[in-house]
Amino acid sequence: MAERTGLVRAQHRAGEAAVQVAYSAFIDHIQKCPPCRTDGADCATAAELKQVYRKAKDAAVAA
Repeated sequence: MAERTGLVRAQHRAGEAAVQVAYSAFIDHIQKCPPCRTDGADCATAAELKQVYRKAKDAAVAA
């Protein structure tokens, strides 16, 4: 596999950073949200954050 350098490396790192930020936001929310913690199901905000994470992950994989 070719080594990622220059612009390609920067794009890859930006995509990975977006995935990490989105995932962290989702995890942070479900740890702090009482309905998410007690019900074991995603509230509307958690569901939205999960979709943001999935879109970021899909974009990073496609890049």
